[in-house]
Amino acid sequence: MKALSLDLRQRIADALDAAQSQTSVAQRFDVSLSSVERLARKKRGGHSLEPGKSPGKKPLVEPEQHEAFAQLAASRTDWTLQTLAQAWQEHGGKALSQATTWRTLRRSGFSFKKSAALPVSEMKPSATPSASR
Repeated sequence: MKALSLDLRQRIADALDAAQSQTSVAQRFDVSLSSVERLARKKRGGHSLEPGKSPGKKPLVEPEQHEAFAQLAASRTDWTLQTLAQAWQEHGGKALSQATTWRTLRRSGFSFKKSAALPVSEMKPSATPSASR
């Protein structure tokens, strides 16, 4: 869920300052009563009405590093995920798991499809046919 805009937060605070009830303010601006209560607490406590930081873990490879990661990945075509993660760490990045390496490759625009230039694998029998038939 996206945070309420600062403009809407300010209008809600102004309506509360004009002695309107929290329930009527919530209905007027089509927000939840708990959001109005939370903004009223912030205002009473002298805190900023700006939205807080979104929860979640910071990515190990920042979006501005994706181009460098893509250049490293494109430098050789025989990388495994593990060797690419090790090369990224030696390049000055953070240690990555194979899953994180894969997600970062996808975010960097890589897609892995079989090449039409590669020969089709042949069907080989797994054992010699029996002579008793």
